[in-house]
Amino acid sequence: MKEEAILKIFGTGQITIPKKWREFFNTNTLKAVFDEKFNSIKILPVKMVELEDTKYISSKNLKESLDDSDFSDKFKKELLAGYEKSDFYKSEKK
Repeated sequence: MKEEAILKIFGTGQITIPKKWREFFNTNTLKAVFDEKFNSIKILPVKMVELEDTKYISSKNLKESLDDSDFSDKFKKELLAGYEKSDFYKSEKK
């Protein structure tokens, strides 16, 4: 099924995503992909497997990697929480 929606950009740059879509993906972490050639922006849920697509890593190791990054503290916290809730983390955990 394909749906479309008009999204409003607020003065702070925030974009409102329809609640139904947010609930479907069950994540607060999205990735925006800008394509200047096609004059488009795609908004996709971040899949936790994208963080480490070759093998399982512990949340402790992920936290250490995030601590070394330039991401905001809020984003780091959301990313780590999302990773720990993800199917990838649960299915690969030993």
